[in-house]
Amino acid sequence: MTGSLVKLFSLTLLIPVLCLFSRVQISIAQPNEDLRLVSPIGAVGRSAVLPGWGQFYAHKRVLGTTSFVGTSGLLIGALITHQSFLNVYNNEYVPVALIDDKSPEALFQYNRANQRFKLRQFFLFAAVGVWAYSLIDAYVGANLYNAEAKANQLIDEMKHIGALDVQLEMTPTQFQLGIVKVF
Repeated sequence: MTGSLVKLFSLTLLIPVLCLFSRVQISIAQPNEDLRLVSPIGAVGRSAVLPGWGQFYAHKRVLGTTSFVGTSGLLIGALITHQSFLNVYNNEYVPVALIDDKSPEALFQYNRANQRFKLRQFFLFAAVGVWAYSLIDAYVGANLYNAEAKANQLIDEMKHIGALDVQLEMTPTQFQLGIVKVF
């Protein structure tokens, strides 16, 4: 007698569970057409061509402007100091060095030219550094933008999800239990 009660009780619990699983519809949400993600490799490629372009592509306009202006300013500084170096070297050092390259005037002009050369090198290396930073920042900025866009999309989708409803239908021959979710 207890064996048949256990079977009946098991069937009573099993039937609603089977009904629940038989009525569940699994659907894959279609991606939102409005969500436009940014390619990190595309951002790096753009920054490789023109510093700051990758940041603009990743919607980081202030950083893009800073990278472009910084690199451009350093390259212009390198160009100006290169012209100054050539002027001092060719017009002031070389004429004195042709007479006596060990004279105090020749050494003084050589040091002036060398200072301009070192300053030009500093500007060039700083420009390369800012450009390299622009490449790295474009990659990271694109990934951060994508993460933020996906998070905002999930938050918006969560706002549209309604509460769970339980649906229970009983007839003399059937017992149906269902969970209804409105999206």
